Amino acid sequence: MIRSFIPWLACAFLTLAHAAPAPPAFEGIIIQPDGANRRVFIVTATKASIRYREEKDATEIKDRKLSELKSVFLTEPPALSAALDLFQGRRYQEAKIAFAEIKTLYQPVATLPDNPATLAAFYELECFRKLSDLDGLWEALKKFDKDPLVRENHLRQIEMYVFWDAVRTKNWNRLIALAKDREKQRLPDYQRAQVAYCQALALEALGKPSEALEAYDIALTADSGASEEIARKSAIAILKILSADPDVKEALKKPDGKHPKLAEARAVAGLFELSLGSGEALPEEYRVFLK
Repeated sequence: MIRSFIPWLACAFLTLAHAAPAPPAFEGIIIQPDGANRRVFIVTATKASIRYREEKDATEIKDRKLSELKSVFLTEPPALSAALDLFQGRRYQEAKIAFAEIKTLYQPVATLPDNPATLAAFYELECFRKLSDLDGLWEALKKFDKDPLVRENHLRQIEMYVFWDAVRTKNWNRLIALAKDREKQRLPDYQRAQVAYCQALALEALGKPSEALEAYDIALTADSGASEEIARKSAIAILKILSADPDVKEALKKPDGKHPKLAEARAVAGLFELSLGSGEALPEEYRVFLK
């Protein structure tokens, strides 16, 4: 009885082994030192080598050292393109979930330059930031490996997270020092907006509303042509400061209502209604500036 059972068991194991799905492979291109290129399907990668199939359904898996190749590129998957569309459409919560899935799926090739896993992880960080989930940003950042990033704008943005962490921890004095250091550098608008906005938060928290107002103005101007996310928040912050200003309160009581600060509040409120709000109504407490 036992002898007859053993061959059956061995056969069952062989059947299961044959039925096991092959590991996923990710389409890419390898470029030889002489410039010749070939489409391949990469199974895994390390910083030193790759394992790949020459055909998608091939059973044979080959190994190559990266030092033997000129370069390796991974094809951008449709899922990443779709997630980026959600991100560009400011559907950050949906995009964050999509990026997390792509990050996990492409983990076997996460060491390759500009790979989908690292790109998805980067945009997941940006979703946390744009959703103002700074705790989530910090936790994700602790696990993030920036080494595979190659695009300058991505690397520049990673530098900005030190500002957002100072906001998270309410380390206002450190934030002011960081902002002053950055003032000496030429920054692209999207970075200038972030620095100015974080600096404004610190100045407001330190009881310096006039200086905060100036910083919010810079953030609004710098970001209005970029994402508009910071511009929108800056506009609300400006209206909050101006609505508490004694000069503005007094000007609102007068028939002519003339005062430079009131004029600024009306201009910002109008800009929010016209474009910055993106369909979102101006909060009720600031609608007085629309009259």
